[in-house]
Amino acid sequence: MKQLTKKWGKSLGIYLALMIIFPFVMPDEYYRSVGIIIGLQAIVAIGLCLVMGLAGQISLGQAAFWGIGAYTSAVLTTKYGLTPLIGLVASAIVPAVFAFILGRAIAGLQGYYLAMATLAFGYIVQIGIQEWEPVTGGASGLISIPQVPFFGESELSMYYLIWGIVTCVLLFSLNLMHSRIGRAFRAIHKSEVAATSMGIDVRKFKLNAFVVSGMFAGISGGLYAHYMGILDPQPFGMHESIKFLTMVVIGGMTSIWGALIGTLLIGFISEGLVMLSEVVPGLQGDVDTIVFGGILVLIVMFMPEGLVPRIRSLYEKAQAKKAAANAEQRVERKAAI
Repeated sequence: MKQLTKKWGKSLGIYLALMIIFPFVMPDEYYRSVGIIIGLQAIVAIGLCLVMGLAGQISLGQAAFWGIGAYTSAVLTTKYGLTPLIGLVASAIVPAVFAFILGRAIAGLQGYYLAMATLAFGYIVQIGIQEWEPVTGGASGLISIPQVPFFGESELSMYYLIWGIVTCVLLFSLNLMHSRIGRAFRAIHKSEVAATSMGIDVRKFKLNAFVVSGMFAGISGGLYAHYMGILDPQPFGMHESIKFLTMVVIGGMTSIWGALIGTLLIGFISEGLVMLSEVVPGLQGDVDTIVFGGILVLIVMFMPEGLVPRIRSLYEKAQAKKAAANAEQRVERKAAI
């Protein structure tokens, strides 16, 4: 943790300051609700970053784990009368179990085959939610989902609860990335053959990343269910999975901070498109899908490493250039003496 503070101290300080003051700078309830939704998406995106950026796996079914977590907690609290706390614990465990089963089943797949397998899983989950009407409510969904009772039930308390969990997930992921396990993940991402030759159990580490990612998505889904109070299958389909993928790719697949920055960018772009659709006639429907698809193509073409790694690379080059210039000036001064 000391190494993490030394490496990311300034970034963490800026993040915490912005996170704390946002509800006071934007006191309107609408913007607080936007901040809550972005926080929930950030938890999923950070988990997806662990799968894609560290373990080198492509997942197009992240919204499915999000939906499993949401419906697990919602069903337990509305159908069986359990407390939201128990529902949230179950919303972490059940998606993790599904991720373990799916991860074991597709452990030998790579590249496009892995992407298609996770895509198919996403469709299966969404269809299952729609068709299992006695439990999930089908297309009509579930209503009267109780709110989480922590720190009261105001928008402000929910905001700090969600972003407190985002902070815990962020710190865990950053610590994991700079641990022995994180080094093994990066070795797998670069070359599975080389990682295997170094004695790394590739399947085990990839499965662990998949399970952790599913658990994060499930926690976010459970919180989403209790925050919204109602659920239907629509938010847990292919569109949302592509949205999560875009967040990670824009920010930088190999950067945990990139996943967070990408989530913020996509979240605010989404809200901007909603506002724009209210003033521009005919700008309705799947325009956000077109915009996100276009952004994804441009990023892959011109900035494949992502926004945060590119900025970091430019900063390091500038620092190196500055250090070289200073060294040259010192040599010139010594020569003049």
